Amino acid sequence: MSVQRWIHCGLCNNLMVNNETKFYHLSCTDILCRSCMGKTNRGTICPICNGTVRHFSELGDSMGRREKMLYHTSPTGFYQIASQTLVFQQKHRRNLVQAILKARDSLHRLDELETQIRQKIVETQKRYENMRRFRRTLQENMRQTITSSDRRNPPAASLCPAATGRITQRRISTATSFVRPELVTPVQSQRRFSTDSFNLVNSVKMSQMNYSNDSGIGITPSSNNSFGSSGRPILSSTPKTITPFRAEALAQRPLRAKL
Repeated sequence: MSVQRWIHCGLCNNLMVNNETKFYHLSCTDILCRSCMGKTNRGTICPICNGTVRHFSELGDSMGRREKMLYHTSPTGFYQIASQTLVFQQKHRRNLVQAILKARDSLHRLDELETQIRQKIVETQKRYENMRRFRRTLQENMRQTITSSDRRNPPAASLCPAATGRITQRRISTATSFVRPELVTPVQSQRRFSTDSFNLVNSVKMSQMNYSNDSGIGITPSSNNSFGSSGRPILSSTPKTITPFRAEALAQRPLRAKL
C-alpha cells in the first residue's frame, strides 16, 4: 500500500509521512495512530466516536479487499470505468428495445396479412361452391333437355326398322349400280341405230310366226307388188336390207356439224 498524504490520525492529527509510523483502521471507519490506540480500552471503544470497535486492522497489504477499496489512489477512475460500463450497457439495451419494437410492428403486420389471407380463403371457398352448384345446374338442365328431345323425336329405327333397312339397301344398290356414262361418238351412235333396227325387224317376224302357229293360218311373205296393188304404202321406217358400215369409209366422210 502506497503512502498517501491525506491519511492522518483522527485523534492527534499526525500525518502518515513514512511507513515507520503505523496507523490502524477501525470497524467504525476511524483511523488512529499507534500511540492513540492505547486510549481504546484494549481496542473495544473508539475514542473519537465512542463507538464499539468490533475489529481493527493495520493499514497495509494485510487489509481486506473491501477496506483496500476505501484507500484507492484514484477513485475517479472508478467513475470513468462505471461511466463506460453504463454507456456500453445502455447502447445494447437501446438496440434491444428497438429490435423488440420492430418485432412488435412486424407481428402486427403479420396479423393483418393473416386476416386478409383468411378472408381470401373464405371468399375463394364461396366462389368454388357457387361454381360447383352452377355446374350441377347446367348438367341437370342438359340432361333434362336431352331427355325431352328424345321423347319428342324418337329415332327412326324404332319407328320403322324395315323401311330404314330398305332405304339403306336401295342406297347401297344405287351406289353400287351407278356406272359412269361413256362418251358416244357419231359413228358409234349410227352403228347402234342400225343394230337396233335389225333387232326390231327380227322381233316383228318372230311375233308374226308365233301368231300364225297359234291360229293355224300361214302368213306368206308379201312382195312390194302385193302391197302396191292394195294401194297401201309401206310405213315401216326400217330398211329391207342392212349393210354394215365400214370404219374406213366413215372416217373419210366429213362429219356434219351439230345444229
